[in-house]
Amino acid sequence: SHDLRTPLTRLRLSLELMTDENELTEGMVRDIEDMDAILDQFLAFIRDGRDEKIEEVDLGDLVREVVAPFNHPVEQIRLCLEPIPPFPLRRVSLKRLLNNLIGNAMHHAGNGIEVAAYVSGDASAPYVVLSVLDRGMGIDPSELEIIFNPFIRGDRARSGKGTGLGLAIVKRIAAMHGGNVELRNRSGGGLEARVRLPLGLMLPRGAV
Repeated sequence: SHDLRTPLTRLRLSLELMTDENELTEGMVRDIEDMDAILDQFLAFIRDGRDEKIEEVDLGDLVREVVAPFNHPVEQIRLCLEPIPPFPLRRVSLKRLLNNLIGNAMHHAGNGIEVAAYVSGDASAPYVVLSVLDRGMGIDPSELEIIFNPFIRGDRARSGKGTGLGLAIVKRIAAMHGGNVELRNRSGGGLEARVRLPLGLMLPRGAV
């Protein structure tokens, strides 16, 4: 991380100090930002978050915290949050999961994005559903399972740059909380990324 971040930081500072700003330097800054984001994804994949402290979290507050920057100055994401009692989570990991899903929806859809959260299941085994929905082009049904594998992207319907690690990280974080994630093509077009988490952290073997 240090070996890569140090030269990237030096390049970024050098570009910002250049007085002759033009389209070329702006493009170089964007390239550096892209490389930085890719490095973040690789580091997040390697550091799987299992050593992060578990704490009681109000999921509604966490969702609003993550969504706030996307909705400033103009609202881009609609929230549909039902009351959910605080339950034990890894806060930073859940924020990463949600940021990855929102970033994916923003990149491929750009508008019509919603984030929903509610409690489902019966009284003996309640769980929380956290969904990010968009009105993009959706994904070929044959790709809905393999797209969670590392370095795989849904290139046919939702092509674009990236590491192919975002959804792999989401799947790992959900599993680390005893939950799961699935993608569903929506009626009328678009995609739903649905994460299910037990209401009361049920750690799988080897999680701690």
